[in-house]
Amino acid sequence: MAVGLAPAVAEEAAATTQPTMLEAIVVYANRFFVGLGDGSSTNSGTTVVSREAFQIMTGGSEDANSFLRNLPNVQYQDYASTDAGVDGFDEIGSQPLLVSISGGLVYENNFRLNGIGINNVTGSQESFASDLSADEQTPNINAIFGLHPQTIFVPSEFVEQATVIDSNASARYGDFQGGVVDYKLAEAPKDRIRGSVSFGGQTNDFVHYKLGTEDGENPEDKAKPDFKKYQFAASVGIPLTSDWSILAQYSRSAGSSDKQKTYVLYNEAASDESSNDFYRLSSRLDTDFGVFTLEGAYTDFSKVWDGIYYRDTQIDAQTKGLTSQLKWERELGALVVPAIGLGNVKMTARGYYNDSKTVNDGGGNETIYRTILARTSTSVTNPDLWFHSTDPELLAWCREPVTFSGTAATCREGGYGNKEQGQTETGLIGSLEGDIGWGKFSTGAEYQHIDAFRGREEYILRSLNRTTLNLPTGVSGWTCPAGDTACTSEQYNYSKSVLEAYRNDVSLNSLSAYAELDQKWRWFDVRAGLRADYEDFFGNLNIAPRLAATYTPFEGLSFVAGANRYYNADAVYYAVRDGQPLGYTVTRTHDSEGNVSDTWSTPTTKRYYNFSGSDLTTPYKDEFTGAVRWKEPVFDGEFRFRYIDRRGHDQYLVAEDSTSTNLGLTNGGTNAYRSATLEYGKSWDKLPVRNLDSLSLVASAVWSEQKTTSQGYVDDEWDNRIWYNGQSYSLSEFGLVTGNMDIPVRLAMDVGTAWFEKRLKLGATVNLNLGFEGVRDTDSTCTASATSTKCPLSSGDGVGKTHYIFEDYDFKPRLTLDMTASYRLAETKFGAYDVNLSVQNVFDDTTNAVASDETPWLRGRSVWLGAAATF
Repeated sequence: MAVGLAPAVAEEAAATTQPTMLEAIVVYANRFFVGLGDGSSTNSGTTVVSREAFQIMTGGSEDANSFLRNLPNVQYQDYASTDAGVDGFDEIGSQPLLVSISGGLVYENNFRLNGIGINNVTGSQESFASDLSADEQTPNINAIFGLHPQTIFVPSEFVEQATVIDSNASARYGDFQGGVVDYKLAEAPKDRIRGSVSFGGQTNDFVHYKLGTEDGENPEDKAKPDFKKYQFAASVGIPLTSDWSILAQYSRSAGSSDKQKTYVLYNEAASDESSNDFYRLSSRLDTDFGVFTLEGAYTDFSKVWDGIYYRDTQIDAQTKGLTSQLKWERELGALVVPAIGLGNVKMTARGYYNDSKTVNDGGGNETIYRTILARTSTSVTNPDLWFHSTDPELLAWCREPVTFSGTAATCREGGYGNKEQGQTETGLIGSLEGDIGWGKFSTGAEYQHIDAFRGREEYILRSLNRTTLNLPTGVSGWTCPAGDTACTSEQYNYSKSVLEAYRNDVSLNSLSAYAELDQKWRWFDVRAGLRADYEDFFGNLNIAPRLAATYTPFEGLSFVAGANRYYNADAVYYAVRDGQPLGYTVTRTHDSEGNVSDTWSTPTTKRYYNFSGSDLTTPYKDEFTGAVRWKEPVFDGEFRFRYIDRRGHDQYLVAEDSTSTNLGLTNGGTNAYRSATLEYGKSWDKLPVRNLDSLSLVASAVWSEQKTTSQGYVDDEWDNRIWYNGQSYSLSEFGLVTGNMDIPVRLAMDVGTAWFEKRLKLGATVNLNLGFEGVRDTDSTCTASATSTKCPLSSGDGVGKTHYIFEDYDFKPRLTLDMTASYRLAETKFGAYDVNLSVQNVFDDTTNAVASDETPWLRGRSVWLGAAATF
């Protein structure tokens, strides 16, 4: 590539006594939209998304992960679910999208922010319960809600570039079995003050909801979600001197959803709330000794669940995450050895500190049920013989139900306990890269220390009461121990469940190193690398070879082949969960005069949730991949065809003799993933269309399949069974028999255009999922036995166990279209002012989605409005 200089510039260059080193210019297809590669011929599994494309692919979402939805080897849709409905609590959530990349589980990816990992090594799955719903009646007290694989929630507004590696990864990347996602945020500006402010919002009036139950009914008369949310972002960068600049960024997304408490609580108003604050400071200093960058980013996320069955109970699920680093970069101009072609060597060193935790703040540590109505048995149908509370303090917030069944009606109040789980990471990273021989080299090492924990405060549940119906003969009311809040003259709590306080602390040290050589001889390019990782938790040394070769018979056409191994080593999911105390029950009674005792019985047994494994090796995947890249001569666009074959070995699997509270781990799991993708990308700057300034697009078609023995490290492999086509299966057997339960064939396209001298920008994201034969849950169960009509089974492991019944199902094709628009209202010397519009699911399509009676509403078309100013 020839570069010409103006005469004045040429004279100045000639007069300079010291040579000036210019940054390499990398040219690849879609340089300003989506790059099908990163400039290296061997990185066939890398996709680079520019800022312009990123804005279209996220479609107004504050969640940076949403850009991944249309990439070919990314899966996030679950057609097998029969509970795809949403409520207001779902609508205000702003946690990052969970994705599977190249067949990996959603927590097996390596998410990075400016070169530092932001991954949760303490685990994001709960064995006790799924996450909360808006009308949850009794949340599982053992669970920690709001866990997520990422410790930092990156806002889309600040992402300058996103890189995704779904295959053929360089040896510099480790700790994943899925893919790598690397977010690059803006650097502090050196030329002038730069800044931006943006605002956007949405309410339920901007969303079309469709009744999605299979029978088209709404038997529980559930109202549509009622919510509102907004997002705000501001950024300012200032060059303080010619060598020193700073950058400050802040964003906030927040929402609330209104709902109504139950009748017995006087239908009082309730509201779920969510907020996500992101803070970032970055400082860059250019010196004679190199470039120093000091920066930190902090996520403060909160999602408050307001219980509709409780007087004053809320659970605030918080995620607080910090990542900070000091980076030093320097060109080692003196390190030149012409004999071996060594030169252009660059050194990068980082020291980092990350701290994150998920907290469930439930207010107090005691929940109390108050009895408002009771009878001695269900056969007592005369209300005059029932207990009716006359306590004015209780009646002020609790009233009798309209219908009464059972022996007691209660109202609930109090806190729901305080729990937390988190990690602290400190580490050092050093790397060298440069030219050598006929190509390049890179090498580096990292040391990391992790302190992880999980714990809770003691929690007490008082749910069973005795009322005046139980008074001894001749006694007019109960006499309570002094200060007993669970006792009045009308009733007292006689049985309580106690969850003991605990805290599990685990430490882990890891050391990793890699070396990689990329050499090119005329038409042949080979990248050979080796990565070694050691961690002292399991004491495993993992060696991961990486090899890729490229054959280029002529310019514009290349063939790539790769063989790689990937490990996911830094995981203490199990240790922080081992030995968690489960609840025990104690009771008390009263004497013949109605005096309530303050002495409780001694618990007969105490149970613990145990998670154990010994002599476990690190799970890994072997990958074989091939690719063809062709720069077509008609439009000068680029085609990329890829094939990926991954086989997982030594995957974690729950042992056969495990129970629901004693899980043993083995390396008995396996999985497999195969895919074939065809992609095309092109950008046009000049087109014979009036007022059209530019057009860019990237399109893909993908076929994939996967099989797995486990969907996570808390799968109850042996107690949970599947009944399918007249046979009983364990979870692993079922996964291997049915194979891929995702969408096998998908087509996608992202388009960006600019009009009227780039005042108007229009973008579109199209996704077509072809129909396929699969299986889905019928939302019914059966107990297998010789006499069962649904699950007839006379012998085998499944006899006497509950089975989830699955059936064959023909899933229909689904076409979705998302559109974005940005119009520049004005551009002055003080800045530019834009309005933004995003329409998701333009066709209002909900094909294949099935909702439950509890959450019957499906999300259809939605609109997002916003505005932005830049200077």
